[in-house]
Amino acid sequence: MTEQQLAQRAMRILTLAGNAKSKLSNTLDLLSNENVNERSINKLLNEAHELLVRAHKVQNEVIKEVESIDYSILLTHAQDTLMNVETIEFMTNKMLSLQKRSES
Repeated sequence: MTEQQLAQRAMRILTLAGNAKSKLSNTLDLLSNENVNERSINKLLNEAHELLVRAHKVQNEVIKEVESIDYSILLTHAQDTLMNVETIEFMTNKMLSLQKRSES
């Protein structure tokens, strides 16, 4: 894999993870409204999750295609971003679970 191909894949991971983060942020914004639309929240959560799955697939392609790789700050940043957005997804789901429990 060339440096350019690696950079392109790293940017793809960043783009997908960034879009997922945006959807998760929108989900949290919806939660702050009094009239919570559960369908909209679920739609955003599903879309965010799908983006994260796609980002993981790109990351797995990189890992599968190379035996060794020179250090890439861009790939490191992309992987870090992906992990952080996964944490946001985890926390958002936990918050939703707590909110539903408190409404019962």
